[in-house]
Amino acid sequence: MRPNNTGKDQRALVLNYVSSANKPVSISDIKSATDFQVDNRTVQRWLNSAAKQRLVLITGERKARRYVGLPEKNKPTFKFLAGLPGSKQQELLSMLRTTWTHNSTALEGNTLNLGETQFILSEGLTVSGKPLKDHKEVMGHATAIDLLYDMIGSELTVGKIKQLHKAVQTDVIFDIDKPYGDFKVVPNGTYLLLDDLPDGKSSVYHAYSRPFDVPKLMVGLVEYIESCQPHSLDEAITMYAIAHLIFGQVHPFWDGNGRIARLIANLILLRAGYAPLVIPATRRLDYITILSKYSAKHKAPCVGEPLYQVGNELDAFVNFCKECYQGTINLIESIRK
Repeated sequence: MRPNNTGKDQRALVLNYVSSANKPVSISDIKSATDFQVDNRTVQRWLNSAAKQRLVLITGERKARRYVGLPEKNKPTFKFLAGLPGSKQQELLSMLRTTWTHNSTALEGNTLNLGETQFILSEGLTVSGKPLKDHKEVMGHATAIDLLYDMIGSELTVGKIKQLHKAVQTDVIFDIDKPYGDFKVVPNGTYLLLDDLPDGKSSVYHAYSRPFDVPKLMVGLVEYIESCQPHSLDEAITMYAIAHLIFGQVHPFWDGNGRIARLIANLILLRAGYAPLVIPATRRLDYITILSKYSAKHKAPCVGEPLYQVGNELDAFVNFCKECYQGTINLIESIRK
């Protein structure tokens, strides 16, 4: 006769089995071992929630999906969750993951709204009528957040930044000029469209750092991030802005640079105990304009030169980032109520 376990008891049984298993397990494996009496979809929700808390790692897709318990050393500590009950901590982490993913991908043109993003991340299902590319971008960015969380308590390396590129670059393109998970091999740049460009020009081309210089410049960025030890939120946001600018000006990959810049710069905040800074998609024009003004004033860094330039343009971006962080503060306060 089957035991009449409550949902809470069955959830604990499932998670305990996954944590104790010495290999990746499937839903069928879990059901055979625990004899859970709820539907498979409920168990998947439990495991998705555990994955967001870094208790479980999910690999594969659909029928090939497997679940692995994570050891204690791989579970990051989030200081900004202090004082919140467990249920509130989980809620906040989930909302941050969804909000961060939605806004960062929307800044790059993703058409999924916040609700659709939340549905995809929580249910693992697609939204009718929306491009598959947009779904992949959302899942890729959420995976990159998990990778970033793993970097909080470990040393940042150039190799780990390349792992982030593999996560966000969900479409693997077999093109020698578009490396997957590696630095660019072809020069890149952008046209700046500003009202106050020099010599009355309507647009000007801004070249990012040369491919030859990228490896050494990225070592310099890693050294900068590793050296950051902010003593206040203002200092942490200033350092975030600098790291973001450096990455954006180097533009080390052929694609995905904006998303990775917003990810890697947040490592400074997370390590200092602060919640991540999310740049809202609603401020996309302000964001692009401020960065364009910096680019119009300063050339991209080269080896042997400073990684960034101080001045009014940097100050403007720092102030913009501080304004954006108010959204994170508001979200945390709403959870604490």
